[in-house]
Amino acid sequence: MTTLTLHVRSFHPRANFGISGLGYHGDNRGFSLDLGVTSRIRMKKTFNVVAGTADAAEVRSDVSSHPFGMVQDYSAPNTQPRMTVDGAQVDAYRPDGDQGLQAMVAYTGQNFAMPAVQTGKPVYDAIVPGLDVTSSLHVEIDRDKSKLSFAYRMVGDGFPNAEAFLIDQAGAPLMLATHRRVGSALHQLRGHRRIAMASSAAEVDVAGDMFGSSIDVHWVLDYATVAGAQIDVMQETGTTPTTVSAWNRMHVGRDAVGDWLRRSQDTVPTYAPGRPGSSMP
Repeated sequence: MTTLTLHVRSFHPRANFGISGLGYHGDNRGFSLDLGVTSRIRMKKTFNVVAGTADAAEVRSDVSSHPFGMVQDYSAPNTQPRMTVDGAQVDAYRPDGDQGLQAMVAYTGQNFAMPAVQTGKPVYDAIVPGLDVTSSLHVEIDRDKSKLSFAYRMVGDGFPNAEAFLIDQAGAPLMLATHRRVGSALHQLRGHRRIAMASSAAEVDVAGDMFGSSIDVHWVLDYATVAGAQIDVMQETGTTPTTVSAWNRMHVGRDAVGDWLRRSQDTVPTYAPGRPGSSMP
């Protein structure tokens, strides 16, 4: 295992944000590992575990538009999303031992696809809420046993949908977590919320610079229900993946839209009793 790249993306699964989102276009897609799909905000950060280094995170927004013709491509620097936290620690490389990697990354971005956004930007800055997501990742690589374990947690506004995954040096993906949105843009995006969005932990085989085939899942949770409690994703999907490919399919195959009723709330419980035998994340 030489390099790992973390991707975190916020997207709206419907074609538009609806009335509370003023009708702006969404991404019209489900959960995905495809690097070519659109997202409201997308972030990537690459770690070189052999060199013990981490690149600065890159964060971008895909084009925002409205049926009335308003378009924003975020080419102007003052409209682009930004990293609010970009921290990482990669332990020293040991060819036959353990190595740890810890990262904390957070981004925020606003929708500036409105008329006269440059001339009126101070006003827009004050009234347009930011979309906030914070991710924490802990990875342990045991080269002697050819195992990689991870623990991942995502917090933020809870809206819209979000997904996080790793890509190995060979380009193979490993999904970390998927989050189905809570509430609406009008209710959820105001303020810098830090409600629980998703959490997972597992151990996977590694083969050289690539993820192996087997996975042992410890827990996988999505904090997005009408009642505000957690979803055990394995219970929801009726699957117990034992391979990385099955684990990825479980996440990508989830219903990204969910029920028409989306709960708007200030807080989501960070823990509730889940699958028997599971650990508290």
